[in-house]
Amino acid sequence: MIRNRSRWGHPVSALCIGLGVGAVLGILFAPKAGEEIREDIVDSVNDGLDEVRARAAKVARDARRLAIETKERVGDAMDAGAEAYRHSMRSAS
Repeated sequence: MIRNRSRWGHPVSALCIGLGVGAVLGILFAPKAGEEIREDIVDSVNDGLDEVRARAAKVARDARRLAIETKERVGDAMDAGAEAYRHSMRSAS
């Protein structure tokens, strides 16, 4: 039996050729110059970072507000507990 070998000796070589052709076509048909694309990428990354910073600042503000409210509630509960203790001590005597 004679085995027919394909023109591509190995699937990896076909993948490499496909990647090369894709890269060349991408460069040839790119709508913008490389400098413009890099600037767009940097702008997108900076916009994303600004959004993350804004959300982080909001979370920090909300966390501070929650901590203050919790501290006030704990203080009120402690005051109520101390008053209840004093009241029970007065009524027990």
